[in-house]
Amino acid sequence: MKEQINIGLVGFGTIGSGTMQLLKQHKADVEARVGAKVEVKWVCDLLSKKSPWIDKKVRRTKNWAEVISDPEVDLIIELVGGISPAKEIITSALESGKHVVTANKAILSKFWDEIFDIAYRRRKLVYFEASVGGGVPVIQALNEGLAGNKINRIVGILNGTSNFILTKMDAEGISFKDAVKAAQKAGFAERNPSFDVNGTDSAQKISILTSLAIGQWVSPDMVYTEGITQLQALDLKLIKERLNSTIKLLAISENTPNGWILRVHPTLVSKSHPFANVRNEYNAVSLYGNAVQDIILYGKGAGRLPTASAVLSDIIFLARHIVMGTAGKLPYVTRRDHAKFKLASMSKVRSCYYIRVNTADKPGVLSKVTGVLGRNKVSIASVHQDLVPEKQSAKKVPIILITHDSEEARVQASVKAIDRLPTTSGKTVLLRME
Repeated sequence: MKEQINIGLVGFGTIGSGTMQLLKQHKADVEARVGAKVEVKWVCDLLSKKSPWIDKKVRRTKNWAEVISDPEVDLIIELVGGISPAKEIITSALESGKHVVTANKAILSKFWDEIFDIAYRRRKLVYFEASVGGGVPVIQALNEGLAGNKINRIVGILNGTSNFILTKMDAEGISFKDAVKAAQKAGFAERNPSFDVNGTDSAQKISILTSLAIGQWVSPDMVYTEGITQLQALDLKLIKERLNSTIKLLAISENTPNGWILRVHPTLVSKSHPFANVRNEYNAVSLYGNAVQDIILYGKGAGRLPTASAVLSDIIFLARHIVMGTAGKLPYVTRRDHAKFKLASMSKVRSCYYIRVNTADKPGVLSKVTGVLGRNKVSIASVHQDLVPEKQSAKKVPIILITHDSEEARVQASVKAIDRLPTTSGKTVLLRME
């Protein structure tokens, strides 16, 4: 049995410093769980930051290769983020015989097969709890706790920045632009928040969860992605007041009769649904297994210490394997090539839909709109036409139609036809419902 685990930490930013803090504060508990001493031997960062969480005996460097080349280092913690040099750090560490803990969703989602091929060939482990959900332990739940299930559906609020923005828009009735400013002021949005608000971050995360669930790599390129940048305060107001619902940016992966469909888009959620109460930077994930049915995990999806807690959890469980001499004898991520994976088109999605048409206030307009839907075999569940918001022209009024369960392709065809009607003003708003 190994008596001491030596760690090389690469990246001492927000999450790196949080990890060092938790490791130092909980050192006795960590070592009791691991069954050996746990020491950080190296900290690599481009900036020589002073920190109360770094002991004087810890070696400092700006060169990550120096950390990986140290034969005494057992475990590399990659917290640099981005693609390069993070990918080189992870692959070099594995090739050099080091195990890896990472929070890097971009690398894992894009280079899943390459990373785990190296890990399998070199008999090393890669743990990545912090890559999805911050402090929400969804990776371990999928990989271990629900291993006896066939996962058929994953639905999540996976981006704290977008959820904070939508919470502000819903609660205060403000525009998307003003909500982004509030998120930036509160420290939840970057100066350029496009990665979050255009759905890219959520797409990467749902690709990781699906890859883990089915045992085969699912690229983010396979995820239909639609962000929240085009949402209007008017729709949130109408949805809240008339439909007792709110809007969430959902990442959805589901095994349908046509195949797996992966999608990220704004979605109407009833106020009675648990996800409606997931506010600000919080995340939630619903996992549907054939044995357990529906399970929901909820917690802080972002933040220094919540994410650091996921990193530390990985350190503990990976270090235990190293101590016992079992690390890498079995892969952490198993490839199940026997499982049939078929990708279906977004056009095959079935859902109820919210359609808002801004139209002339004239007799016969509603019949023209409903006629378009009827010709495309889209059934209408309800119509709300008596809505005239403040500052809305008396000559132009919004008609809201809620459909019954319908096929995406038919609804999209309907919206295109409605937009061509001479009585339609502007672009018709289309939102899916959960």
